[in-house]
Amino acid sequence: INAEYGGLRDGSSFKIDGSAMSTALQYNKTSGIDGLRKWWSDLLSQLLSPPKHIERATIVTTGAEFGTYLMFNALIDPGDYVLLAEPIYCPNMLKVDSLNAVMVPIEEDPLVGGMSPTALRHTLETWPKDRRTPKALLLCPTGCNPSGSNIPEEARREIYELACEYDFLILEDDPYYFLNYGKDLTAFLSMDTEGRVIRLDSLSKIFCPGLRIGFLTCPISLVPYLERHYAVTLLNSCNVSQVIAQTFFQEVGVTGFLQHATKVAGHYKKQRDAIEAALEEHMSDLGSWITPEAGMFFWVKLHGFKDTTDLAKRAIDRGVAIVPGAAFQLEGDSPCIRLSFSVLPPEKIDEAVKSLSETIRTVKQGQ
Repeated sequence: INAEYGGLRDGSSFKIDGSAMSTALQYNKTSGIDGLRKWWSDLLSQLLSPPKHIERATIVTTGAEFGTYLMFNALIDPGDYVLLAEPIYCPNMLKVDSLNAVMVPIEEDPLVGGMSPTALRHTLETWPKDRRTPKALLLCPTGCNPSGSNIPEEARREIYELACEYDFLILEDDPYYFLNYGKDLTAFLSMDTEGRVIRLDSLSKIFCPGLRIGFLTCPISLVPYLERHYAVTLLNSCNVSQVIAQTFFQEVGVTGFLQHATKVAGHYKKQRDAIEAALEEHMSDLGSWITPEAGMFFWVKLHGFKDTTDLAKRAIDRGVAIVPGAAFQLEGDSPCIRLSFSVLPPEKIDEAVKSLSETIRTVKQGQ
């Protein structure tokens, strides 16, 4: 199996032996193959150093996407209140809504990005006394989709303190953890002294998205509830995918994996720099943005637009795919657009941004 990253091929390969293939082709535990779970759990212990007095377990999920679905189904009841950072990753709105739970948007900090602890505190302090208190807060602390923002260190600690004070869970969805181009930040799992953080990781951004492998790490007391929901939906994640991932990890070791992840992040950082250069050249007078320090997205606020839904339709007619900001809000219009820099090579990125800028100018002239 050739290892690929960022569309590049390094020519390396590894062999899956007969014993591993026997495991791959049979049923296995709902929580995942033991060796793979242990490898990832040990990696998190090494990288994040979560407090040891909380006993935790890691289960394998069919991508982090299914991990959030699993968490919501096991933990959220109809009528529960779930706090989410807005702009909100679209599928998460659908998951919460499907459970007849209530979403409460918390705005991001307009200056530095990431969920605003000030806005969160205001929401909690003014919470109506006749309502159930919030059960959980879902956030993406690194390279948030769609805003591309990192939650700053001080804000992370304040958010965790608020979770302890108001007694709600933190669902830490962190698929872009290894695609961080800025300084290292403390994970919520690392500061979890009370056992209220459930963490999701993903291999999709740094290994192979088609394998659909993610990891959910939580207090061990929650595992039986998660496994029951897993067992009646998917039974377990694809064993072939799990064996591929486990064999790769065993082949390269922790050092090799981290070198691989660093190489992947370096590739996407070049992609980020390419789209920012194109934005500066073609769109500096059309909008504003905060340079993402992680992830795969630019969140651009356009000047002179109340909403960008029609613009997105016009752009696709010219072969440029963008997502209008309103798609990431519970309601209302948005002057923002999300741009992805994960796929196109730099020269195509410049061509796409130039085409987008021309579409924006054409739309503005017709307003």
